[in-house]
Amino acid sequence: MPEIGNEHDYFWDSKNMEIFKRISENSYIPATKILLENEIKATFSFSGTMIEQANEYCPEVIDVFREYFKSGLGEILDETYYHSLAFLLDKDEFINQINEHKNMVKRTFGIVPKNFRNTELIYSNYIGDIVSSLGYGTILAEGTDKLGKSPNFLYKAESGINLLLRNYRLSDDISFRFSNQSWNEFPLAADKYANWIKQTPGDFINIFMDYETFGEHQSKETGIFEFLKYLPVEFSKNNINFLNVNEANNFEGHGKISVKDPISWADTNRDLSPWLGNPMQREAFGKIRSMKDNKNKKLWRYLQASDHLYYMSTGDQSDQEVHEYFNPYKSPYNAFLYFMNIINDFESTQW
Repeated sequence: MPEIGNEHDYFWDSKNMEIFKRISENSYIPATKILLENEIKATFSFSGTMIEQANEYCPEVIDVFREYFKSGLGEILDETYYHSLAFLLDKDEFINQINEHKNMVKRTFGIVPKNFRNTELIYSNYIGDIVSSLGYGTILAEGTDKLGKSPNFLYKAESGINLLLRNYRLSDDISFRFSNQSWNEFPLAADKYANWIKQTPGDFINIFMDYETFGEHQSKETGIFEFLKYLPVEFSKNNINFLNVNEANNFEGHGKISVKDPISWADTNRDLSPWLGNPMQREAFGKIRSMKDNKNKKLWRYLQASDHLYYMSTGDQSDQEVHEYFNPYKSPYNAFLYFMNIINDFESTQW
């Protein structure tokens, strides 16, 4: 980072470009072409900052997604523009970021999203109330065991908005365990997975995961693309259909779910601890909160990106392996020091 106090170029642009181009070539472009060529339906959630980076570093990503959505196979969800924890800052800030995201999606793809997922599937009654008031039909959440509900049905939130729960076991079988040779189900082939889906009770199975699973986290050498190509073949044999989120709204609801304390899809505890679980993270987030009246709103919102806090995590060893995989600073303490230096400079600058 440039010298504090003299320059205010806070972001690691060269690393951002390197990572984005690599993932685009390994994952976004080839995986989306497979979805299109094999007529696989899927629902996507892009942050506004992801779309910005695609436009700047690899416009072909926008082109291939635009073609996919024009085919009618794909759906786009709304989320916070900055993939942030804005709901904890201020209701109006949360809504502003959602609206900014909606406008970006409309400009880029000509689509107005009907459904919503919050950053990292973070959900609570409070979040559901706000999202419902904005007119969305469905919100996504983690199907954590603490809810005591099968994730394979449609539910209603306290506000009345539809609630879809991620089947984390069947999702993680692909995203985390696919190439794990010590897993007792290795190797995972499309016919085996289709059989698991068929044998699972419920109206539908919500498979939510990072799109980078295909080609980045699970490299093409693992056979992940062949797995994706053969899924529709095996699904067809077993009378299994692909659905978008909006199509799942047509199923009958199975009662209400109340979630007082926020849940998420990250780490073992499925809560907010991946971002606010230690004093460093809470101090950093407190600083962000204290600067909401800063005149440079755009830069303040970039600093809200949840990954900044995620890199500071010091959780259990199994969870930390995932955090360290993503952390470009290789240490939560380095991530904290870099971020707080930036925050101090941002706070002292007269914008």
